[in-house]
Amino acid sequence: MRLGPKITLVTVLLLVVNLLLDLWLLWDKIGTRSTPEDSFPAAFLAVGGWTILSTAYAVYFAVRRLTRPLGELSSMAHHLGEGRLEERIHFQTRDEIGELAGTFNQMAASLQSYQDTMEQKVEERTRELKHSQRQLLQATKLASVGELAGGVAHQINNPAGIILMRAGRLAQEVTQRRLSGEAREDVQVIQRQVEKIHSIVSALVKFARQMPTELRPTDLNSVVRRAVALIEELARNRGVKVILDLQELPRVAADGAQLEQVLINLVTNALDAMPAGGILTFATRQGSQVGGQPGVALSVTDTGSGIPAEHLPRLFDPFFTTKEVGKGTGLGLSISYGIVQEHGGTIEVESEPGKGSRFTLCLPALPAS
Repeated sequence: MRLGPKITLVTVLLLVVNLLLDLWLLWDKIGTRSTPEDSFPAAFLAVGGWTILSTAYAVYFAVRRLTRPLGELSSMAHHLGEGRLEERIHFQTRDEIGELAGTFNQMAASLQSYQDTMEQKVEERTRELKHSQRQLLQATKLASVGELAGGVAHQINNPAGIILMRAGRLAQEVTQRRLSGEAREDVQVIQRQVEKIHSIVSALVKFARQMPTELRPTDLNSVVRRAVALIEELARNRGVKVILDLQELPRVAADGAQLEQVLINLVTNALDAMPAGGILTFATRQGSQVGGQPGVALSVTDTGSGIPAEHLPRLFDPFFTTKEVGKGTGLGLSISYGIVQEHGGTIEVESEPGKGSRFTLCLPALPAS
């Protein structure tokens, strides 16, 4: 029953009962002939008093019926304003107050759900912001190293070339004069070390050189197959099995030669991580999101020694390497990172010591023609 008819019905019933009692009192006084005439005022006073009391009770009932639920609604409104969205109104009636309470409960549930969704979105945006900050920091590092490399590479190369030339002459002298094997070995060590300096400087020059990237519609699977053809024999000699898990993909805007360089760098690291052999898997997938648009993903997974967790944040830093001293320059992954960035993509790594590593490249896909 609605609230208005309910209060009206109760009030009318109380008034009817009050009227019946009044009539009964009057009848009791008037109908008895032995009642003195001076008792009539007392009867009327009793009837009037009863009328006032019953009317007051009816008003109290109506007001109480309204103010109690309205007080709970007001209290809940304050709680909602304070952010206590888990609060609920627990009384149930089938009138306007009950409908209003149900509406309040639904509003609180909706606000709580919206708050949970907003918190989740804030966490996601925070993670994306931190990832973007890391990428910006990495790009700044790469730019700084590029400027440094361009300035000093030739200054290092010139004296290194002179040392290598003089070492060659010393090697000829050692051979002609038939000096001891120890002298010959010393000269060979000098030559090897200078050649190592030359290779590091060459990598720096390549790293620093701002070569224009020629983006063309490219089949990523074809890039993978070309890169695998270059390293397949080397992998076989090291006891590494190469697996291709390639799906049909849309084309990407890419410089095929540069992407091959990225893959060769990743494969080189993977082979070094599997000295006793293992499995190297290339997989391509569609459906990744890159910068809010559809993309494709290419993963290179090995079953090697893995990378310690404390090294992962620095893995793409220039000159950082987990290899033994003398093996690698620490520039391969930095160069790869820069190439992928120029393609508008991302490169990420997952690794666990003893269980191998997975490098995943995500590139934006071209719209279907």
